[in-house]
Amino acid sequence: MLDKLGFVPDIDRLLAALDGKKPDRVPNFEIYVAQNIRTALLGYQCPDGIAGEVEFKPKFYYDYLYALTSHQVPPVYSRKDLKAGGNDRAWADVHSAMITDWDSFRSYEYPAPGSLDLSQVRAAVSAAKTIPGKAGVGALMPVAPFTETYLLFGFEEFCLKLHDDPELVKAVADRIGSVGEEGMRQLCRERVDFVVFGDDMAYTEGMMISPELMRKIFLPWHRRFIQVARTAGKRVVFHSDGNVEPVIPDFIEAGLNALHPIEPKAMDIVSLKKTYGKQLAFFGNIDVDLLSRGTPDQVAAQARKLLVSLAPCGGYALGSSNAVADYVNPENYKTMLMTSWEHGGW
Repeated sequence: MLDKLGFVPDIDRLLAALDGKKPDRVPNFEIYVAQNIRTALLGYQCPDGIAGEVEFKPKFYYDYLYALTSHQVPPVYSRKDLKAGGNDRAWADVHSAMITDWDSFRSYEYPAPGSLDLSQVRAAVSAAKTIPGKAGVGALMPVAPFTETYLLFGFEEFCLKLHDDPELVKAVADRIGSVGEEGMRQLCRERVDFVVFGDDMAYTEGMMISPELMRKIFLPWHRRFIQVARTAGKRVVFHSDGNVEPVIPDFIEAGLNALHPIEPKAMDIVSLKKTYGKQLAFFGNIDVDLLSRGTPDQVAAQARKLLVSLAPCGGYALGSSNAVADYVNPENYKTMLMTSWEHGGW
């Protein structure tokens, strides 16, 4: 455990990286670490919720606690598209739709703007004060206009409607976006140091829809989320899987602080850093497949390579290329953290 090696949390370290600066050492960053992985590293059962954050994060070189808020637009697979049971995975059926026309758009029960449950956020703010050092708090704003829109249509119907009835698609996106904008305002009134929002909009090979359509229908809401947060004095991290390079300039123009998680199969983080590093921080990039099926030596080599390439310029935090899922090899994850500790300082 890194607290026994002298690590003391300091949120200023992560904030410096978010501002594109060079902190005293490279911070670590994750939006999710599965409970079984935390338990494996701790050597005893890790609690749920904020209690688990307090138990795990300061011991393994994280400068912040991370709080979740309620998911404001219910995932459609929670109603009729559930394909999971036990420990299986869940996904949305691309063929079915909750919204198919203007009548179903009007009858769908959208959540009320301003109804985020902030209990976990407030618990994290209180808990951070009890941790030695200067632990900060990050929080998730869970509304994702692009993802939630295509889930409500079903992806096949969504693609057809983009051609046949783009105004209906925009109407759904606007209803979801209005919930997210007010949710961001709610969240930013709390004593959090940074906010995260995500909207998976790309495959490994490229965007899920054209950048032009993304800019016309969805990116205006992302811009508003960012501007609400920045006006409130909060740093912002945006998460999307896949190759989002075509719209990186749009996010920079909106005022985004950091992009996460930079999948190595989708984008070259060193190239991105050279092109956009003075305007945007980049977080992540350790391949989840490597963390799952690679060896500790391979993980250590990749982590060292990233630290050597990216750390000297600042604006970088080490982490996985998505999240530390329950199928990740705990020893590989521990190796990533130890490599960061041993090679991430100056």
